[in-house]
This record gives sequence, C-alpha cells and structure tokens, in this order.
Amino acid sequence: MLSDGKIDLNSLLVLGKMVPSKSEGRRAIEQGGVSVDGEKVTDVKATVTEEQLRAGVLIKRGKKSFMKFVI
Repeated sequence: MLSDGKIDLNSLLVLGKMVPSKSEGRRAIEQGGVSVDGEKVTDVKATVTEEQLRAGVLIKRGKKSFMKFVI
C-alpha cells in the first residue's frame, strides 16, 4: 500500500470504509465528490504522502462523510 512513501487516495477511501469498493471510490473521485484537506480532487491517480499522513490528512467524501487519517 505505502510505496515510495505514498498511498493512493482510492485505497485510503476503501481502508477508511468511506466507499465499499475501489470502483465506487474511482467514480466518487472522478465526479468531484472527494476533497483532501479542503481541496477538491478529480485525479484518480492522486496520492497522499507519508508526511501528510504523519501530520494528519482530512478526507471528505460528499457532504457528510469525513475522516482524518494519521500514522
């Protein structure tokens, strides 16, 4: 999962149970329903770095689903 100090956003959505599958996560990202630290993400290949995870990254899916990831 964590390769080269990065993890893809879609995997984080699935790990956090914010989406039931990677295909559902991909659709949510493509349609602009996912934001990372307040910035909308539409790139399916977007990644989150280890430094971001150590500081804590807030991922939002839709209007009501929030999760903060920290390692």
